Amino acid sequence: MTSDKESTREDAGLIEDARKERPEAFRRIIEKYQNDIFDLCLRMTGSRQDAEDITQEAFLKLYQHLARYKEGHKLSNWLYTIALNLCRSRFRKKKVLRFFSLDWPVSDEGEERTREFPSREALVDAGLEREEAERLAHSLVACLPDTLKAPFVLRYLKQMRYDEIARVLRLSMASVKVRLHRAKLLLWKRFGKSLGGL
Repeated sequence: MTSDKESTREDAGLIEDARKERPEAFRRIIEKYQNDIFDLCLRMTGSRQDAEDITQEAFLKLYQHLARYKEGHKLSNWLYTIALNLCRSRFRKKKVLRFFSLDWPVSDEGEERTREFPSREALVDAGLEREEAERLAHSLVACLPDTLKAPFVLRYLKQMRYDEIARVLRLSMASVKVRLHRAKLLLWKRFGKSLGGL
């Protein structure tokens, strides 16, 4: 398994080769990141077709702007930023998002404790059909305002660190934490009681 530094160095080399119009280098970039970008877009849009279209568009934009890459920066973060911007433009027409699981502290008479919404698999194990579990998971996140969706997906579905989310979304760390807290509280207030028995 490669470290972040090794991966960043490898990406810098691939980008340099791609700038020199070596198609093999850009093909390797696509192979390395296409699954992650597609997964992000699928979770943000809830549509395989939209996710495929946005993924292709994200790599096209990356290729068009290779000259802007700053060595030492994570290429994955730049691609996430491009893809999220493209997803946001689709949000004007479609308000959908998939959600699988979340875990956060909830204040209970002054005590912090962890409350976990069931994952899709846990919902299936609890007796819900897989399609029902998908619909429930979808409805959980579909209710989030656009400003809360991207940080939520990056943190809980892509497992990105707060500092990485801040860079991708061009927000302060404090803003990222506030948005995540608001998203979790909103979901808990709206769905917590109804899901508590699962």
